[in-house]
Amino acid sequence: MKPWSDARRQAFAQNLDDPDALTALSASVNNAKGDRTPDQWKPPQRAAWCHYATAWVRIKHTWSLSITSTEKTALASMLTTWQISTARVAPTD
Repeated sequence: MKPWSDARRQAFAQNLDDPDALTALSASVNNAKGDRTPDQWKPPQRAAWCHYATAWVRIKHTWSLSITSTEKTALASMLTTWQISTARVAPTD
């Protein structure tokens, strides 16, 4: 995989147009999550798992980022928790 240029790294870090790029968390949840991937951490509220996994996959796809097999397994598991009543659909262009 080709290393990112400084411009691409900056664009990723400053991507404030994506509502899922930065999510407000409590200090304790943020500390627990840190830089952990979905195979290492899940949101404490199970109802949030599907949205979290969907956002993670979409951001990885948008930026052409790879995932590990354990990350993929965790994401697939979280995606099975979809609840119609709490569905949040991302707007399309």
